[in-house]
Amino acid sequence: MSFLIFLLLFFQSSYCRLFCNNFYSIKSGDSCWKISRDFGVTVDNLKKWNENLNCDNLWVANKICVGTSENQPKCVKKYTAKSGDYCYKIMIDNNLTSAELFVYNPHLDCDTLMSGQELCLEIEKPFTKPRIYSLPMIEKDLDKCGEFVIVKESDTCWSISNEYGLNVTKLEHEYKCDVLFPGDTICISDNQTCQFRYQIKDKTDTCSKISQIFKTTHFEIEEYNSDINCTSESLEIGRRICVWPIEERELANITCVEYQSRDGNSLFELARHNSISIDELIFLNPNFDQQDNICVKSNSTVKCAGFEFIQPNDTCDIIIQRNQMSMKLLMTLNPTLRCDSLNITKEVCIGTGYFGANECIETIRINPDNDRCHKISNSSSISIERLELLNKGINCSDSAKLKWSSLVCISSLGMKTETAQQTIVQKLGAIDTNLNKIYQEYLKNPNEMTSQIMNQQIMESIGNTIVYKKLKELYKTDQNIQIILDNQSPMKRDVYCNQIRKSTFSDKIKSCFCSSDELLIYCQALAQNEYLSTINDPTNNNVSFSRNKRCQITWPGSGSNIFEKVGSGASGCFGADCTIPLVVIEVSFEGSMCVPLVKYSSDTLTTCLQDSNDCRSSKDVGENYLKELSSVSTTLSASVCVIGSKLLRALKIVSGICWSAVEFEYAPFIGLVSVSTEISLAVVTFKYGVKIKATDLPFSEMCDMGAFECEDYCKMRADDWENGKAYTQFEVRMFQFFGWSGVSLYDEKFNDPRILGCQAGSEAAIILRNERNCANEKENEIQRRCWSGDDNIPWGKMEDRNGFSFKPHMRTLFVCEFLDSNGQKIGFDVYGGKSKQTGKKTFYYVVKNDGIYFGRNSGEENDLKGAWEKPCSDKNEEETEKIAIEPTGTSSVAAASCGKRIVGYYTGWGDREITEDQLRKLTHVIFAFVELEGNQNLKFGKVAVDDTSDKSDSRAEARFLDMTRKARKVESGVNVLFAIGGWDNSQYFSSSCSNSESRSRLVDNIIKFIDMYNIDRIDIDWEYPNIDGADKDNHVQLMREIREKLDDLQEKKGRKQKYLITMATAAGEWNLRKGYDFDNLLKYVDFLNIMTYDYYGAWESKWGAYTGPPSPLYYGTIDGFSGKLNTDFTMKYYSCKTKKSKQLSMGIPFYGRYWDNVLDSIDGKDGMWRTAEEKNGKFEGGFVGWRNLERQGWNKGASIWHDKTKTPYILNGGARKFLGYENEQSIQEKINYAIDKNIGGLMVWALDLDDDSDTLLSLVSSADLCSASSNQNPYNCVPIDDVRWWTPENSDETKQGQCGKSAPLINGYYPVCDPDDPGYACCGSAGYCGSGEKYCDCETCLNYRKDPQLILKEPIKPTRDIEWFTSEDGIGKQGRCGKEAPLLSNGKIAICNPDDDSKYCCSNGGYCGIGKEYCECDGCVNYRK
Repeated sequence: MSFLIFLLLFFQSSYCRLFCNNFYSIKSGDSCWKISRDFGVTVDNLKKWNENLNCDNLWVANKICVGTSENQPKCVKKYTAKSGDYCYKIMIDNNLTSAELFVYNPHLDCDTLMSGQELCLEIEKPFTKPRIYSLPMIEKDLDKCGEFVIVKESDTCWSISNEYGLNVTKLEHEYKCDVLFPGDTICISDNQTCQFRYQIKDKTDTCSKISQIFKTTHFEIEEYNSDINCTSESLEIGRRICVWPIEERELANITCVEYQSRDGNSLFELARHNSISIDELIFLNPNFDQQDNICVKSNSTVKCAGFEFIQPNDTCDIIIQRNQMSMKLLMTLNPTLRCDSLNITKEVCIGTGYFGANECIETIRINPDNDRCHKISNSSSISIERLELLNKGINCSDSAKLKWSSLVCISSLGMKTETAQQTIVQKLGAIDTNLNKIYQEYLKNPNEMTSQIMNQQIMESIGNTIVYKKLKELYKTDQNIQIILDNQSPMKRDVYCNQIRKSTFSDKIKSCFCSSDELLIYCQALAQNEYLSTINDPTNNNVSFSRNKRCQITWPGSGSNIFEKVGSGASGCFGADCTIPLVVIEVSFEGSMCVPLVKYSSDTLTTCLQDSNDCRSSKDVGENYLKELSSVSTTLSASVCVIGSKLLRALKIVSGICWSAVEFEYAPFIGLVSVSTEISLAVVTFKYGVKIKATDLPFSEMCDMGAFECEDYCKMRADDWENGKAYTQFEVRMFQFFGWSGVSLYDEKFNDPRILGCQAGSEAAIILRNERNCANEKENEIQRRCWSGDDNIPWGKMEDRNGFSFKPHMRTLFVCEFLDSNGQKIGFDVYGGKSKQTGKKTFYYVVKNDGIYFGRNSGEENDLKGAWEKPCSDKNEEETEKIAIEPTGTSSVAAASCGKRIVGYYTGWGDREITEDQLRKLTHVIFAFVELEGNQNLKFGKVAVDDTSDKSDSRAEARFLDMTRKARKVESGVNVLFAIGGWDNSQYFSSSCSNSESRSRLVDNIIKFIDMYNIDRIDIDWEYPNIDGADKDNHVQLMREIREKLDDLQEKKGRKQKYLITMATAAGEWNLRKGYDFDNLLKYVDFLNIMTYDYYGAWESKWGAYTGPPSPLYYGTIDGFSGKLNTDFTMKYYSCKTKKSKQLSMGIPFYGRYWDNVLDSIDGKDGMWRTAEEKNGKFEGGFVGWRNLERQGWNKGASIWHDKTKTPYILNGGARKFLGYENEQSIQEKINYAIDKNIGGLMVWALDLDDDSDTLLSLVSSADLCSASSNQNPYNCVPIDDVRWWTPENSDETKQGQCGKSAPLINGYYPVCDPDDPGYACCGSAGYCGSGEKYCDCETCLNYRKDPQLILKEPIKPTRDIEWFTSEDGIGKQGRCGKEAPLLSNGKIAICNPDDDSKYCCSNGGYCGIGKEYCECDGCVNYRK
């Protein structure tokens, strides 16, 4: 016992000046260095605070002091000693060390411990609210890493370095290799981005094999992988080599989503069975021969219906011309296709359809001419019933349009193609042994050449008399052979028989068709030979055909005379179909005519197809609408065929003889005429066509859209074709046979229009356009030059559209410079280098009045690359001024229908330009910021300290003007505002508002700016007014004067709408409580944009050490942190204080904040809350926009949802990085909250941080805020305005958090707990505020958050003079009473507080409490009585 007393006395002397307020239990693996790092202290201090601490021999479970305070710690858990208690027993029972017990009870004397004595068993670390230091809103180091890899299970730094050819020492230096977690990201390349890597499996993986699989070359493999040498004997097993760099076309997502057992099937069989090309299947399964489980579908695999073998000398251009498809469609259908490697490519997918790839032998592609079943039936001589049979799921109703560019099957073999082919070969192979041999070669290597060889061998075999005899026998006995041969012709035998009987063919021919003795293909050949001999004998007049004449002309929905309709200029469509038999031939005429009425003005198209009651209008001209208009056409065809209209034309073994004399089509909306003629002979089809530019495009803007720029009519326009100019195409093809591909003998276009940018996938292109429209025409002229190494395009005048194309390689770099008439030069990388634009794609740069813009699609150049110092004034400026006085149009935003808001800030320094689509999703757009100078002048300038651009002023002005022009153009009622202030430019507000002269000057400059640019309001972003209230009155006066001047301006300009004033306001209570006078501000301000974000960040202060979400919706921190750092608290504060929730807009950040050098979770349970390690005296971290998360290496797939705060976070353990951010789920939670609480609007920072698809803005804009209840104040508000709780702002550490009747009074009141702080809303039995069961749910606990009215529960002040000890008197005196207790400072005997429900009686032992032992014993005193 004496030794224990010695220890206690020792610790008492050690802690006479510093109190330990945090103890840590040592764990396995701990070291002094690790503990000091985790708790942000030095090793020296650890040793100082823990006498005899041996860092070389730490004992697990021992507790050491890791934090100190000069003040006595607060007690949050107390214990009343019982009879038989002694210090050691209390320590063991409560898992305390002697040091802890003595620190918690500094006046404890273990030798005099007595029953009823109160001891402290747990202290709480005091909390001080942080001062928020905002980080700059400019992203840094976006291109620091070229390629990231996501860590997998069991990955180590060593294994990653081996896989990617990295230096493991460097990797270990940059990453915490002992704590890599699956989902972490590691940078594996600083300057290169690889889209796809292949991992070497075994020694059979050579550069040659890899080149064949991934369609590359040895040189490219070595270029992409600097440590690879293809001349070496073998590649290192496990190494992941780059086979598809960023310089290639963009590789789609090829993650496998479906596997299939191989089951002995060949590559070709699996490919056809799963409707995937052979090349794509090899790409997905590089080791096909060694795999049992085969990937048959990736995320980007298209279920293909038609394939085409690559022919010698094929190019992607030839393929798309031959198949009447676009390059975009070709790339979509073939996600792994490389156009410059077609020579080693087997086949390409050419379309999707209503059938499987192995179920059809002849298809046609759907276009506007044949987008309905009846059109296909007429043109291909196939019945509607047959079409529906061949194309499962096709909709052949009269009103149904088929999907353009898809394929429709018009001929099959009656079974799967490979089954039919195999059946023929097996049955005839015994007679013709060469046939089976060639078939096996075809299966091993299916391609264009082997297909032709197979085709020729089949033809020779069928021509053999013995083979034909065998085929006849099989036809009668083998059902499969019968199906195959009958399906070579789409019509049944009886249909052929009925047609032939009406003709004057010989009886031999009639007998052949009408009996079942001969095969149809044999009868067809006989008929053709007889017809040819008849044609060659001009004296033969015996052949005739009996056919009914049929002609029909209709006008849909009308019985009126056609010529009256057309003559009156009516719009509409009519069709004609006429067949006239003439001896041995029949002449067919088919036609349709549409006369649409098209009106175009501004950006509105109106189209009437039938009459004035059948019109469609589109204000927002979209691609689908334009596609429909471009398909409206007039068509006419005339054909001459033999043998009963189209009898022989339908034959597949031998074609009939048919001459399509003319096929004419005129599409008035696109001004294009197509004329073609076609001759089908026995085995060959000749086709010749002409396309003519007839008229100029009435809506030429469609060619600025990516979907149309490579269409013929847009290429003609771009190439400056005159009306009447044409190009021709000539094609010669052989027929198909038994499902083997036909042969293209010749296919060529002559003098067709070609423009840059239409060869995506095979080459890269830079398109440069000059769209300046200056009032002074001389200023429109721009000179440009571009170069790459020794390749140089000299200075020259920019035209409307020009540029260049090239085959890119690794590190290809192109630079361009532009010179305006004022002599300013702007230069930057346009491909590669800092531009980060790579791949075989087309990139667009447009020179405008204010600067040079970039875009990945034509017409979407929104990214400002350089601003002119002297922008030219627009030629149409005067007209623009008239339009721009105030908003026009009606908003389509859901919130606008009830007067609520969707507000978006748009910065002057961002990388992304605002779009019209974004503006349509807003009710208010605010430009941030216009610079406020010390002399109260306003100008465009540098308003962010991290803005390193030397053209900040011109860039900001260009972005502002672009925003205002677009906002007025969209006519969606969006209000345009500008903001002054912000974090880096609020330093002049206080001085500018401090006197009437400077304040008046500021107000005048604001009014001038609004008047000059015809915008709708001002947003005052003062960050922040003095927190002690010194600026409060001046702030109100500023708003009052702005309102008065704006009302005068409205009257002067005759403006209908009121000018608006808004404010961006703080989220933290320390700014709000004294800094703003909301009651008076809201008399002049229309609404507030509340910055409910930046609650946590890697600030420069000590509070930057704590990780967290930038915008937590609810309280969710660990114990000891404020419960007010969240959106819910902020919005409740504003709503309760103002009682005007409709004038509040809740902020949503489109960004995240990250920390470097993060440590373990603070409490080991909640991964959100961590601390960061200081580096060079500060906490390192930054800001990243939603659009750049992946670019900066943040893996969204590793996101963790934090349910308490309703926000996500990403932890990269290996890199020791933490990111708190917003995603779709967290934003939806905030939307739901705003609806539930009847908030007046949502505000986003910032529009230029969203992705190009506007994922986050679209979600926010769709919020149905109008569905909220009519409750104007849905919160349970605190019933008092003054503060009756001890906070860091109104007390020191000795008082903070104290509550109850024993705590020091605050302004004469008993202190309570803050109902709005969920972390400290309950008063526990020990007299301290906190949360959780021990503070909120005990018998004497008070939960002020649950019931704020408890604040008013009497007595709220002492009912008598204070004659009892309070917490200020220390643990040794607090709770003592009677003669046994020390005397009060005034010499009186201490009593118990009669107002304290838990301690109003004094026991005979001299302690306050309740119950019999305190109130009813001999010598007890009940002071309440």
